[in-house]
Amino acid sequence: MSRSALTGAVALAGGLILLLAGPAQAQVDLLSPGVFSGMIDARLSASDGETSWTDGGFGKTRYGGAGGGEIGRLQIASADIVWRPHLAWDLTAYVDAAAQPGQKHGVDLSEAFLLYKPLPRPDGLRYQARVGMLYPPVSMENDGPAWTPTRTITPSAINSWIGEEVKTLSAEVTIGRRWADQDMSLTSAVFMGDDTSGTLLSWRGWALHDVRSTAFGDFPIPQVPLEHKPVFATSQGPDSQSVDEIDGRPGYYLNAEWRTPAAITVNAFYYDNGGDRTTFVNRNWTWDTKFWNLGVRFTPDDRTEILAQAMTGRTVTGFNTPRGWRVDASFDAAYLMASRKLGPGLITGRVDAFDVRDATFQTLDDNAERGWAITADYKHPISDRLTWLVEALHVHSDHPSRAYVGLAQRQAQTTLQTALRLTF
Repeated sequence: MSRSALTGAVALAGGLILLLAGPAQAQVDLLSPGVFSGMIDARLSASDGETSWTDGGFGKTRYGGAGGGEIGRLQIASADIVWRPHLAWDLTAYVDAAAQPGQKHGVDLSEAFLLYKPLPRPDGLRYQARVGMLYPPVSMENDGPAWTPTRTITPSAINSWIGEEVKTLSAEVTIGRRWADQDMSLTSAVFMGDDTSGTLLSWRGWALHDVRSTAFGDFPIPQVPLEHKPVFATSQGPDSQSVDEIDGRPGYYLNAEWRTPAAITVNAFYYDNGGDRTTFVNRNWTWDTKFWNLGVRFTPDDRTEILAQAMTGRTVTGFNTPRGWRVDASFDAAYLMASRKLGPGLITGRVDAFDVRDATFQTLDDNAERGWAITADYKHPISDRLTWLVEALHVHSDHPSRAYVGLAQRQAQTTLQTALRLTF
């Protein structure tokens, strides 16, 4: 799907909203103050180390150090206005217009979908459906307004990547049932878009940040000298467009979740974007990306929460050669996070580990990577609508491609941030 096709899809969704709203005017609420909400994140940050990936470098955090001229920065890190119109008693829409500094457009769509969610049946059976541009149910951290993390400023490597390269144009159905003291649900979806998923993982590697992909935005790919690029890679543009549909083939994902009687929630997620690997449009290739994600939440008491996710997958693109696919990368990541309430505040610690295994053209363009990160946050509510957070994030990674631009392949970076989040 091209950008013009995506625009048409958004317009079609808008027309569908109006069509569905027509027969049920008594339940329609399109413009009352209650259907609008939002969040503003004011951020003060300081970072050492190399140029950030957001400026085309190999840095792993949102803000770079001296190499990028960003030793300190005060800015509005994000601002979102969310519109949730009621189209009928069981039908709503969700539209998130987001402003993020450094993005291609000043304001862009982050998510836009219809949600059909009737009341559960007396026997405990429930179901819902979502249609539109949305994040699949992968992240266990990003459960706040406008798909933001609620325990930390920066999400894990896994969910940072979900935020930048795993957004779909989906038709999704969830069926669940509650009985006794447990609950189980199954989700399945068919989607278009997301054909470029895997581009950043393959050529940049993992990163830890809170920048989200948008309908018409893109992300920079670190550039290395031509002598270190396979001929195939020289045709790729300098940016990756995250929500594009290129080959006209659908993908799918599946998710199963079980909330056990023992205060443990377990989920398993599988994703396949269905890419044909060889279609090339607007200097972006189609990537064939598949991954598994496993998640666990444990709440031993009402003040403590432990989260963990682990992901493993593979992404491939380009024509097959005697030496294998032009790009063939396997990837893994995991984190363990613990949060504890301290009075009105919340303290959180997280440990990440991640790697990319490059299976092709390593002597010419080695994109393998291995790294880890430690994050510590404190969150304190100032009022019902204003929250203060402070975070220390340290990342260490080994990426051979840095040597092609005169950098040490092993780099460490520390970012300190404090944020005021205003919700309305």
